[in-house]
Amino acid sequence: MEKKTNKSWKKTAKEIVTNKDVIFSIFITLSLLIFFHICSSITIPGISLPAGYSTQGNSFVSIMNLLAGGGLSKLSLFAMGVSPYITAQIIVQLLSSDLIPPLSKLAKTGERGKRKLEILTRFLTIPFCLIQGYAILSSILSNHSSESGSISIFGKDSLNALNAGEIMSILLIFLGGTFVCIFLGDIITKRGVGNGITLLILSGIVGSIIPDFRFAFNTIGSKINPDSNAYNLVVGLTFLAYILFYIILFISIIFVNAAVRKIPVQQTGQGFTQKVDELSFLPIKLNPSGVVPVIFSSSLITIPATIAQFLPEGSAKWSIQQVFSLSSWWGLVIYAFFIIFFSFFYSYVQINPEQMAENFEKSNKFIPGIKNGEDTEKHISKILWRVNWIGAPFLALVAVAPYALSIITGISMGVSLGGTSIIIIVSGAIELWYSIKSASTTSGYNISKNKIKNANKNNDTIGLW
Repeated sequence: MEKKTNKSWKKTAKEIVTNKDVIFSIFITLSLLIFFHICSSITIPGISLPAGYSTQGNSFVSIMNLLAGGGLSKLSLFAMGVSPYITAQIIVQLLSSDLIPPLSKLAKTGERGKRKLEILTRFLTIPFCLIQGYAILSSILSNHSSESGSISIFGKDSLNALNAGEIMSILLIFLGGTFVCIFLGDIITKRGVGNGITLLILSGIVGSIIPDFRFAFNTIGSKINPDSNAYNLVVGLTFLAYILFYIILFISIIFVNAAVRKIPVQQTGQGFTQKVDELSFLPIKLNPSGVVPVIFSSSLITIPATIAQFLPEGSAKWSIQQVFSLSSWWGLVIYAFFIIFFSFFYSYVQINPEQMAENFEKSNKFIPGIKNGEDTEKHISKILWRVNWIGAPFLALVAVAPYALSIITGISMGVSLGGTSIIIIVSGAIELWYSIKSASTTSGYNISKNKIKNANKNNDTIGLW
């Protein structure tokens, strides 16, 4: 529940800067993100990368690199990042939504049930990490080639040349790195600010923006005749139009993320008011699920490509890789469908109409003109359904637009310039700002509460004397 406020962003910023607890939380977050980046740049011992190595030519590896926070670009200690954990989360959340009654029951039993589901998620992360890690090794070794040489693992340049012990040692490093990343994400979520998992992914994308824009500029230059008299002008204007496209995309995403549908909420008893301006409201965003549908969809679309790595070379393997690739129209359609599905699915997880209706009834609140109980639940569900039909297609359109532009123009783009990355950057940054504001408000409230308690204790002591 929120009330209308005119607090300026300057006042909010001042409260944040002067709050020691919030500054300490930000310091913890930045320190862990720096540690994550350092480990993400350290190549695993025994692996030799050529100078021309890049994940941009492989759609499957590029998406995995996005979810890993950039660790795959160096085949680092954190090469897998949190991508297996995200895949495991998807499976557990889908199965616990009335598909498997015991899991569904756990999901509805509060914090204790959630902790058990989290333990199950982490157990499932282990096989997913090993399977995805093997698929990535297979894809990288079979598809990468450059003038400066090929990738070698323990001096061997093919997966078949590696023995079981060598493969397992690399996979165990992947697995260890994944659980360290999950641990870092947990600390950021609990002790720092923002959602730790999202921030790990976000930091990797932000670190790739400048190199990817440079790559796009060079690609544009290579597609224009260098003998042309106006070569520099044409390249400059084309690149300017390219940047303008992304600026429009950023502004659109920011607008949709900030837009909310306000449901007025009335209070019985002393809180009752007849003035509309004094009513509190329940804000429902046009994009209620935030960045989750995009991350989930990116992870889900890699599953068929992962399975394809275990198939023998042939038309079946090639077809799966093409259909579920973001460089094909079929892949973009499937990807858009996943985003729309998860937007609807996760919005009802995030905003539980049934639970919200119960909370209204317990706290003596109601929506004007709507009866408490089942009517309130239906009303919130109806609004959520309508809002999703605006937010979900928009989210899907924005996610696929840069990839579609790449297919049409032939201008390749890096991982940080895809629609998925842009949505993660904007949504993640907005969520981070709200988390910092929330931490500042909570900390300020606790400080004020302690001051009042201390003042009361002092007054009681004076009264005794």
